[in-house]
Amino acid sequence: TMVYRRGQESMSASLAEQQWAQTNGVTVRYWAAPKELLCEGGAVRGMRFAATAVQGGRLVETGETFTLEADMVLKAIGQSYLSEYAGAEVALSQGRIATDADGRTSVPRVWAGGDCRAGGRDLTVEAVEHGKVAAVSIHEALRAA
Repeated sequence: TMVYRRGQESMSASLAEQQWAQTNGVTVRYWAAPKELLCEGGAVRGMRFAATAVQGGRLVETGETFTLEADMVLKAIGQSYLSEYAGAEVALSQGRIATDADGRTSVPRVWAGGDCRAGGRDLTVEAVEHGKVAAVSIHEALRAA
């Protein structure tokens, strides 16, 4: 089960990725915020969530709660490119890192792939392929150095 604070249209995962997950056994619960990790005897047993809604342009809790049983909890936090932490100015395209076909960025010896890469779809299999192509390119760059 994947739980998201807002509605489907706000999720950063593409609609295709959301639908793929749902057709492959993932239940998606929208409009819920995590409130409490439930443990017993040192082991995770579930999570308590608060239902959410947008009121006056702000995300708020409605007062309703629910619990999902679980033996494992993974936290996904999303990503944003912050140039002040990169150490160099990487060229962007529509908010994502611009690369060539081999994953090279505008900064020498820096490659990128996956959904942070411009033109990248939000698919794990594509991110893996980007990594493989970049690895070959990195290998070639190191051999030439």
